[in-house]
Amino acid sequence: MIAERLMAKLSRDFGTADAIQTDLVARGVFVHDGIKEWRYDGVPYGDFNERRGNNPRGNPGRSEGSRSSYDAAYVKSSFSEDVEGMDNEMIDKIVAERLRFKLDRDYEKADSIREGLRSKYNVLIDDRLKMWSVGGDFGEEHNARRDLAHQFSTRGYIKSKSSLPLSPEDETYIQEQIDERSTAKRDREFQTADDIRQNLLEEYDVSINDKMKIWSVGGAFEETGRGDKPRGVYTRRGGGNLSEEVLQEIQDLLAERYDHKKNRDFDSADAIRDDLEARYDVRIDDRSSEWRIETNEYFAASTGNLSQEDIEFVTNKLRERFQYKRDRDYDAADEIRDELGDSFGVNIDDRTKEWKVVAMEEPQHSASFDEKVEDDGFDFKVSEDDFKEDGDEEEVEDEGESIAEDSSLTEEELSKLTVVTLKEKLRDAGLPVSGRKAELVARLLA
Repeated sequence: MIAERLMAKLSRDFGTADAIQTDLVARGVFVHDGIKEWRYDGVPYGDFNERRGNNPRGNPGRSEGSRSSYDAAYVKSSFSEDVEGMDNEMIDKIVAERLRFKLDRDYEKADSIREGLRSKYNVLIDDRLKMWSVGGDFGEEHNARRDLAHQFSTRGYIKSKSSLPLSPEDETYIQEQIDERSTAKRDREFQTADDIRQNLLEEYDVSINDKMKIWSVGGAFEETGRGDKPRGVYTRRGGGNLSEEVLQEIQDLLAERYDHKKNRDFDSADAIRDDLEARYDVRIDDRSSEWRIETNEYFAASTGNLSQEDIEFVTNKLRERFQYKRDRDYDAADEIRDELGDSFGVNIDDRTKEWKVVAMEEPQHSASFDEKVEDDGFDFKVSEDDFKEDGDEEEVEDEGESIAEDSSLTEEELSKLTVVTLKEKLRDAGLPVSGRKAELVARLLA
């Protein structure tokens, strides 16, 4: 159904796409086009109107059927029983009056009307479907979704899987406070609810996600799928040789420093920072929650297809570049950076002291029949034989022709090739493959 809906959207048949989405919601399936996910756990993503305003991805923080989305009148469900003592037109007017109060943020009157319809006429309203029904029947699939949503709305707040660890006593206290906050919100004592939220944040670093009804110490919520990292958890970057014992000590001190900062004990936090710098040359980046060892060694985050010989060459050039930077010879340092980028596709991050190989753009050339075709997701071999007709003469290429063809390339043409391609040609010719790009080109020319 999701694939069918996508094809309808691509064909700009939005009516069909919306109808499929409505059917999915009725089955308890919620789709978010922005992050290309669907879920069946009773937790809606939010705004299902993907084409509203200037935001093509919709607004995950706003649910369809909320006070910001009332562009259609409520109608009687086809599964509804008949109204006793009142006609459908009058029920429609009362439901419309409730909607007007909601738009005016007069929720007490809106709730009063809703409760009156339920108690006097057994009329239940579904704001997401924009329907009302005597007896609350909206169809089997809609009823299943409503039951699922009801289970979610009536369950309490739970601790996130990403929450930082707590003592049993602290966890019990936090849960009690959050339950008390839920009661305050239900009783419309919003100031009390806000005070509890603020106290939990300041005292225990607790963040609360009301949409998903979860709470977390450190503010990370694995359930949202965003990959958030808890506050106070620092990621190591760069190189440097450390034993497991020292690494654990650094992590423990960073956690202790975070607690001091949270309690506004900045003197103790600064003392730990200075101690780590003095003993282990640790540099801390609070903005990115990262730390690294100050060293002239650059850590290889990704070496791509480089050989061990090439990796050693890059490592030595990075040491040389580091010394140039220390001597303030920035021109020489930049020259090495550009050389490594052009020759090996090396990208250098001076902040984290890391380097990695990124994809290099191949020169434009016409593909021969015996090249491997990988465009548009295909992966197969195509040869000239596949295009020969009966009776065509078969030409056999001598192995020496390809090497002779390489020898006819000019220095300018060879310089446009990548290092990987140059090394392949050198291997085919039985020549050494080590050295910088200029050396590879010179060897092929020779």
